[in-house]
Amino acid sequence: MLPMYLSRKTKTNHNGIFLSACQISVLVFCLSIVSYSAFAVVPLTVEVSGIEDPLLTNVFNFLDIEKNKDNEELTIRWIKRLHEQAPQEIREALYPYGYYQAKIQTELTEIDGKWLAHYSIDAGTAARITERDIQWTGEGLSLPVFNQSIEDYIAKAGDKIIHSEYEAAKSKFLNIALSEGYPQAKIRKSEIIVDLETNTAALTLYMDTGPLYYFGEITFTQNFLDPDLLQKYNTLEKGNPYSYDTLLEFQQNLIASNYTREVTIRPLFDQVQDKQLPIEVIMKPIAPHKVSFGLGYESDRGVRGSARWEDRLLNRHGHHSDLNLKLSQEEGGLMGQYSVPVHHALTDRWVSTASAEYEVTPDTSSRTAELETAFVRRNLEDTHFYKGFVLASYEQFTISDDPQIGTKLFSPGGTIRYSKIEESMYPQHGYFFFSDLRGAAEALLSDTSYTRLHLQGRYLFGLGENGRLDTHLEFGSTWVDDYSIYPASLRFFAGGDSSVRGYSYESLGPTNEEGSSIGGKNVFTGSLEYDHRIAETWVLDVFADAGNAFNDTLDKIYVGSGFGFRWLAPFGSLRIDLAWPVSEDPAPGDVRIHIGFGATL
Repeated sequence: MLPMYLSRKTKTNHNGIFLSACQISVLVFCLSIVSYSAFAVVPLTVEVSGIEDPLLTNVFNFLDIEKNKDNEELTIRWIKRLHEQAPQEIREALYPYGYYQAKIQTELTEIDGKWLAHYSIDAGTAARITERDIQWTGEGLSLPVFNQSIEDYIAKAGDKIIHSEYEAAKSKFLNIALSEGYPQAKIRKSEIIVDLETNTAALTLYMDTGPLYYFGEITFTQNFLDPDLLQKYNTLEKGNPYSYDTLLEFQQNLIASNYTREVTIRPLFDQVQDKQLPIEVIMKPIAPHKVSFGLGYESDRGVRGSARWEDRLLNRHGHHSDLNLKLSQEEGGLMGQYSVPVHHALTDRWVSTASAEYEVTPDTSSRTAELETAFVRRNLEDTHFYKGFVLASYEQFTISDDPQIGTKLFSPGGTIRYSKIEESMYPQHGYFFFSDLRGAAEALLSDTSYTRLHLQGRYLFGLGENGRLDTHLEFGSTWVDDYSIYPASLRFFAGGDSSVRGYSYESLGPTNEEGSSIGGKNVFTGSLEYDHRIAETWVLDVFADAGNAFNDTLDKIYVGSGFGFRWLAPFGSLRIDLAWPVSEDPAPGDVRIHIGFGATL
């Protein structure tokens, strides 16, 4: 209707137009004042003096005037109200640290529309604890661990009242009871009485252990694993005292079995009989099938890809199958594994493997078919690995232009691996040890008799805050009856980005009449590298490598050296090294670039 009214005034009364414009101007002005009042933030600064952390931080956490100083709806009236309640908030912030007699001076000022709230605090002297009455009651009273827990607390606690430490102590007392088989321990009385006249405090803490419980029946609620298999993971023995630590270990073991994605353990207190506490274990299965793909690159071997398919719940007995395909221009293979958990199911498995592989180097080529059955043990962290095996293999290999040779071997042996590394993107401490011993005999259906030992070790230690020294040693030795039919895959070579950098992959070692590398019975290599972190994810390195493969005597040691850099990531590190063959009087064009990606150890 308003446009019609204005239109009518326009035609009949010019004064009406003038009055309407005035009204509109006044309305706009009033609206702008209201809008400014509604949305403008009153400038406010809050200052506290006289105390330091942790008191200072806690005071700011308690002050509502500090919390609301940037509120868009803050008004002068609101500021004054918050300022009035600030002294009580400051006192409450100091109480947890034992300061009950604080003196507080407040000041609220305004200059040019800007407000300043200042609080000067004299915290005074913290109240001292002059009396402590801490007692355990209940069935566990006679156990030394409970009396010792009180003595330990008193020995460590100071005479100041710090409420957070007091609450932490109460939690620790209850956790001790829980670990000792008293899951229903509770605090009966807890109080701190402060005498403001003497500025002293009396602390009272009465705790009840409650009854001692024992593990009762263990019930698994799940439908995907055989109950007999689950008993192999069960570390809870009926009749043993209840222990939270034991329950936690049991839960972690079930998750580490790689059969279940979720484990819930429920003590059934409502079903206790004769202090036997039943335990219900609720399990949800992991996704049975897992498919993964990988892509990598090494300068000596080129681009490589991999694909893996796992069936982690092949049947109710916990059997596991694994099919792994690896391909690159120079090497590749297909491997299938079938593993069965045995008595110590968490760490021990019987593993059967079938594989077909090929490898091509500048001087050799080989194709291998293998069947292996092995007992494998590894710890949960996969830092210790043990394998005893029997391996049946047939390898066809060619060295240089020599005729192709086929060799059949039945090789029993064993492998050990130890490793430990600091958990960090840039670890400065760690070690790795690898040992493999295997052999065969003509009397046991092999084409030749041999014994082969291969050792590798690596040690990493820090030098200062950003430096580390990386050392590596390799030793291998073979006794073989007929070396001419000894497979190329078992011979030792040197050279490449994981051996003597500056030389091409497996180019070092004994040669034939044409100068082609044919591999040796023995190998010895060593490496010394210094890494220095120059930024959070960037590392520079310098290194020197030395060694050779040989038959009877180590006549020559080849040396390579160079420098490079690392780019660090949570899932591994990219390394690029430039290396020269120092032993060969290298020309500028002899530099080799080694690129790789993977874990530090």
